[in-house]
Amino acid sequence: MTVSRGTGRGLRLAVSLGLLALVLWLAHWQSVIGVLERVAGGWVFVAVCLSAADRLVCNYRWQILLAARGVPVGFLRLFVVQLGANFFGSFLPSSVGIDAIRIAAICRAGEPTAPVIAATLIDRVSKGIATFLFGSLAILTLAGQQRIPHDLRQVVLYSTLAIVIITLAAFHPAVWRRVRLRLLLRLPERWGTAVSAVAEASLAFRRNGSALLAVTLLAVGLFAIRILCIKALTLACGVEIPIASLVLIIPIIWIILMLPVTIGNIGLQDASYVALMSLIGVGAPIAVSLSLLEHLITRLACLPGAFLFDTLALRKRQTVA
Repeated sequence: MTVSRGTGRGLRLAVSLGLLALVLWLAHWQSVIGVLERVAGGWVFVAVCLSAADRLVCNYRWQILLAARGVPVGFLRLFVVQLGANFFGSFLPSSVGIDAIRIAAICRAGEPTAPVIAATLIDRVSKGIATFLFGSLAILTLAGQQRIPHDLRQVVLYSTLAIVIITLAAFHPAVWRRVRLRLLLRLPERWGTAVSAVAEASLAFRRNGSALLAVTLLAVGLFAIRILCIKALTLACGVEIPIASLVLIIPIIWIILMLPVTIGNIGLQDASYVALMSLIGVGAPIAVSLSLLEHLITRLACLPGAFLFDTLALRKRQTVA
């Protein structure tokens, strides 16, 4: 029995709102409102600036990967597409929706499809792998100082190992030849040709060591910015949490949020904050307040893209025509 797209979206929305309502009830929503009423505006402004810096770094990573595949796109034009995709994608179940919007906008502007998909795919996959590696490294170096459940550590570490092995295998020429022979031949010719072109463009990154090194270093900077953003929000809420504790907990939350369970991570993010922040002594009202502020700030930072997205795409289409 298949579930229609509308039904699936409705179920995710119900789960999102249900989880959020449950979290607010468990955290005593009056206490959450009390925390939000006392939020320090100066630290919120710092968090907004850091969130904007996050978008700039993400955009620069994507631009490097596109240029490596022969798709040079201006930073500002790409930035508006990035902001618009992140804003509209924040109301979709997973990051796949964000990537679909990014790809559609750039291809609609006349750029070749396979290189754009390949660059966007590598952008997303590399960030995911980096998140698992960052989380595992934090667990191996810092978990002894905190009460992280043993099962949770094992899940993160073994998941990271599995992802690294799968990624290395996917980029191995012998594996790709076997996939081409066995899988692509079973697809309709049109689909097989398209998948093959994207795969070849993705595998070509093996010869772009400088681009991969650049995006790796930028990923490290991106994680630092995001941790500092959360640090600013904790200070805005009037609590002092050591950076080391945030470095340990926040990447685990990022890993959980990769699950396409809810709309825009609403509910799932809030529940994750309550469950994992409690391990470092942060109460539920503070944790929920942090999560709600992060929801608001990340969407606020991307809001300009929502207004400029269509205008920019139309202008580019006319230029290409």
